[in-house]
Amino acid sequence: MKKIPVILFILALSVIGCKQEEANNKRTENTISITIDDRVELLRVAYFLAIEDSIDEDVRPCKTDFYKTHFEPYKKYVNHPLVQKIGTGDEWNADLPSIALCLDKDLKPKDSLNLKEFSEQFGWYGKNIDSLSKLLIDFKKTIAFKTDYNVDFKSFEDSIISNRITKKLNDFYRTDKKTTLKILFDPLNRITSKAITFTNNPENERLFLITYLCDNPNDSFKELQLKWNNDYRRIIIHENSHIYTDKLFRKYYDKTFDSLVNQEKFKEEFNDIDEIIVRGITAKILELNYGPEVGEYEINIQPEKSKIVYDYLDKYIGNDKMKFERAYREIIEELKKTYVLR
Repeated sequence: MKKIPVILFILALSVIGCKQEEANNKRTENTISITIDDRVELLRVAYFLAIEDSIDEDVRPCKTDFYKTHFEPYKKYVNHPLVQKIGTGDEWNADLPSIALCLDKDLKPKDSLNLKEFSEQFGWYGKNIDSLSKLLIDFKKTIAFKTDYNVDFKSFEDSIISNRITKKLNDFYRTDKKTTLKILFDPLNRITSKAITFTNNPENERLFLITYLCDNPNDSFKELQLKWNNDYRRIIIHENSHIYTDKLFRKYYDKTFDSLVNQEKFKEEFNDIDEIIVRGITAKILELNYGPEVGEYEINIQPEKSKIVYDYLDKYIGNDKMKFERAYREIIEELKKTYVLR
């Protein structure tokens, strides 16, 4: 039996070690996916057939080649019972099409659902998911729904990676968390980007819809191009931040705080404490990475109480020994005072 030279043996071990390290990294690296969900888009079509003509022009779908191919041909079905239900119902909002994620690929209700949460969020539709399922199945069949979208997401994914969004967040939160971003692009939606929280997502995963924003006046048909811009940058940082803060919110937002927030005298205010905190954090992360003017602009368009979070974070940034959990706990206490003192 031939002896293997020591140097070759060492090189072989090195190659094996590198391959093992590469395999380990692939198992633990941050992941990003962008897709269009057929179920959401189907319900979005019905949604806009019902309300497009009655809403402000600046929130109507962008007129793109996608709109021309995947919406206009269905306009003759405005009398379908699903469209009529949405149009005449008193319980609808821009998030409605996301309830379709409660259905499987055959549009039947899934077995494992957070019934309480989506019933509260979607009113009649959440409470009558079986009826919605039947209406949507019939709607899909009636309009002969097509799903050949042909949208290129590569440049958008590359922009998230090249902007090193996850590294910026890990640096801010002082951790090395591995996260999963599952982005559902909603090309007919120009109204709202929205996290999906009723589907019982795994830990360190964030699932959310993003809108399509028109770059130019919405007066003629244009090519659909999902381009990285400041709006999407803010949305990605904001939604990703919830992965880092959700567990802390559940830990420190207690019944006492909730009872203070829900006092009658505060009912007209924006009192979603989770959102107030994350919006303040997002503005600070933008400031740290893109300059004071960017941070100031962002915080000035957010709820007033987010400024408390934004200002407090200077203390956290100035103390490199401080754990983010301590900062979060102290932010909760600062916000709680504003509901006690008034």
